[in-house]
Amino acid sequence: MNYYPPCPEARKVLGLAPHSDATGLTLLVQVNEVQGLQIKKNSKWVPIKPIPGSIIVNVGDVLEILSNGEYNSIEHKAVVDF
Repeated sequence: MNYYPPCPEARKVLGLAPHSDATGLTLLVQVNEVQGLQIKKNSKWVPIKPIPGSIIVNVGDVLEILSNGEYNSIEHKAVVDF
């Protein structure tokens, strides 16, 4: 479990590089309105608007393999919003 609170010194951090998760599923619980998650769709980075109290479900590499490509692992990154 990870928690990414708002950063008090956002200009000093990089975020997370583009990647896909090696797991089956990743559940992201939105606890605030901090923006930063982006997914790659049609070769473009799309920001995900946070909805407090929602859960984002990312398909990981394991589920893509087990489903024989029926479900695709999502490439995503986290950027810092100044």
